[in-house]
Amino acid sequence: MGRIQDAVVVGARTVRRMPLPRPLYTHTVREARRPLPPGAVQKRHAIDTEMVGRTRCLWLDRHRADEGVIVHLHSGAYVSGPFSGDWAWLSAQADARGCAGLMIDYRVAPDHQHPVALDDTEAVLAQLAEQGVLAGGWILAGHNAGAGMALAIARRLRDGEGALAGVPAPDLIVAMSPWLDLELGTTGISETGQRDFPHERRLLLHAARAYAGRTPLSDPDLSPVNAPLAGLPPVHLSVGEKDIFLSDARVARLQLEEAGLPITYREIPGRLTMMPGMRRGESMGRLLREQSAAIADALARD
Repeated sequence: MGRIQDAVVVGARTVRRMPLPRPLYTHTVREARRPLPPGAVQKRHAIDTEMVGRTRCLWLDRHRADEGVIVHLHSGAYVSGPFSGDWAWLSAQADARGCAGLMIDYRVAPDHQHPVALDDTEAVLAQLAEQGVLAGGWILAGHNAGAGMALAIARRLRDGEGALAGVPAPDLIVAMSPWLDLELGTTGISETGQRDFPHERRLLLHAARAYAGRTPLSDPDLSPVNAPLAGLPPVHLSVGEKDIFLSDARVARLQLEEAGLPITYREIPGRLTMMPGMRRGESMGRLLREQSAAIADALARD
């Protein structure tokens, strides 16, 4: 019986680590996409859709933009998103502050490759700045790939690159479980104290290659961990202790602290995920309240 049990265990581990057909890695992620806010969010907010070029943007309570704007860049590993959790987070924070929320539905792979997502986001920010919508102060937030792109955009804002020359710096960056290294050089599960997730790593690698196209994965616009972070706005950085991006977040924390930037860093138990929905629980509730307070303080200083 012991030999049979050992054989079953070994077989299960082997099957678990076998590569799957490439389309399967991203199919589930794409199926979880929620291009429109869930019903609960639509009941709480006035929803407006706006096209900036070929980029679809969805507003929550645009009429409150004078009180500030929270611009959220969704998760989805550059192949999908936004998810229900992205909408729930934006709704909760816009409600807590009494301000407007904006979801930028930037285009993703495989139909669109770098720098399309970056260009989409920068074009939206440039138009908002031109219209004076950001004059009441604004927050740049993101989760997963969106958090990595938020830091890349903040650096490009600092340097006046692309279409961002006339865009004011955000009052705060809220980065949640950021994907900062598309080469996966610092993305290791060893620090989380649990088994590796080979399929999650493979999904990320396929997604990274699909979005990057011919651009090296080490490019700072794709992997902001490879660029100097000095001179950025204050950052609220959070990650789950079981997240695959835990190492990324810890490396970013050290870089931001060494650059002398104001940073608030939080690790919460479990995983900080937005797919399919925002996780619940006491630790997530505390994090949301802390983020709300940071957003309120940042907009009050504007």
